Amino acid sequence: MTLRTRLLAALLLVVIALGVAGVVVFRGQRDYLFDQLDERLATFRSTGPGIFGRLSGRTGGPSGGPVGGPGEPLGRLTPFSDVYAGRIGSDGRLETVLTPDGDSRLRPDVTNVDRLTAPATRATTAGKIERVRVLSARLPDGTLAVFAISTARAEGAARRLVTAILIAGLIVAMIMALVVWWVIRLGLRPIREMTDAADAISAGAVDRRVAVPAGNTEASRLGVALNTMIDTSQASEARLRRFVADASHELRTPLTTLRGYTSLYAAGGLADDAAVSDGMRRMNSEATRMGHIVEDLLLLAELDEHGARVHEPMDLVPMLQDAAADMRVVQPERQIRLDVPEQLPIFGDVDQLVQVIGALSTNAMRYTPVHTEVTIRAQRRAETTRVEVVDHGPGITAGDEDRVFDRFYRADPSRTRESGGNGLGLAIVASIVGAHGGSYGVVPTPESGGATFWFELPAVG
Repeated sequence: MTLRTRLLAALLLVVIALGVAGVVVFRGQRDYLFDQLDERLATFRSTGPGIFGRLSGRTGGPSGGPVGGPGEPLGRLTPFSDVYAGRIGSDGRLETVLTPDGDSRLRPDVTNVDRLTAPATRATTAGKIERVRVLSARLPDGTLAVFAISTARAEGAARRLVTAILIAGLIVAMIMALVVWWVIRLGLRPIREMTDAADAISAGAVDRRVAVPAGNTEASRLGVALNTMIDTSQASEARLRRFVADASHELRTPLTTLRGYTSLYAAGGLADDAAVSDGMRRMNSEATRMGHIVEDLLLLAELDEHGARVHEPMDLVPMLQDAAADMRVVQPERQIRLDVPEQLPIFGDVDQLVQVIGALSTNAMRYTPVHTEVTIRAQRRAETTRVEVVDHGPGITAGDEDRVFDRFYRADPSRTRESGGNGLGLAIVASIVGAHGGSYGVVPTPESGGATFWFELPAVG
């Protein structure tokens, strides 16, 4: 059963419950009003002889005619203003003694009235009043007294109560219906549409998106969150597919070289020792490059799963000094500047941070002319330590700043793998810095338009 069906069923149950409650309240109130009438009739029954004696004394005796008729004041006395009183003689005829105000012709139906042991509702045979509660009482002289009270007021109050219950029930039902409609329209319908969209996306409709309802409702926020999640998931899948394709492409070249040399050797194409030696050198070079790619991929996978291995107190300055010294040894003709304070204490993994600094310095040497200067500088900020590797080469093409840290991405596709590396160095930088809770990026060098690669780590103290 769907939630919509449940809500409609709940609405039906509420309506039924309101109806049952209305019936119970109506019956209870009606019984209460009739009990009030019956208590008065019971009083007349117990005091019947005295009442008839009083009535007879005020009218000159039972033969004096009905009391309360035209010109008779007793019928307007407050205790008897709505009471009918009469007696049935031995001849079975009903003699009216007292009538209610405003209905002097009232005569109740007294069929089998002598058998009334409790008040009962009877119709009238004359008069304006339609129904009365009737009770009989035996008088000392053997006649049968009949007392009756109109039910008009009780029935009118009951009808007004029914009207009030119906109006209140209708209002409550309308409010409940509006609530159910609101929930279905603003809650269930968007969720159903989101479910349909999610099913379509799962079935392969990758361009499908969830319709976001208007307003700042939970359903609208859920729609935005679902679309964001779908976009993120598809972007991740696209990156994964591109990563697998790039990794396969990177590994295919050395594998093809290895397969070619082994096939050439098996076919006798390496005729002398010099050719065999050169073939083995090339095979070893390609195997080594393939091993570096595999090691970098394993490092990235480890960083993605476990983050930084060890966080311990350390000083960045010696690592930056060593990196500058290594650059001077590799390219003695290049001018290397070092601008660092005496100490830069941080928490981190020494080997991984050495790899970060080495990757950035190697990147600067690889992609800039050898005659340009490279500067390594660092400074302590309020809550972070910032390291920059500044070059004055061709810089980064606009739009590539956010992609150079992607795996296997090369800003210049024309570069060979020998001159451009395997495209994993900056991706490793991003993973290591991220695992240390830091940030990274690249900006143009202000002085020359080169590239300034930077990273920041949380400072100590």
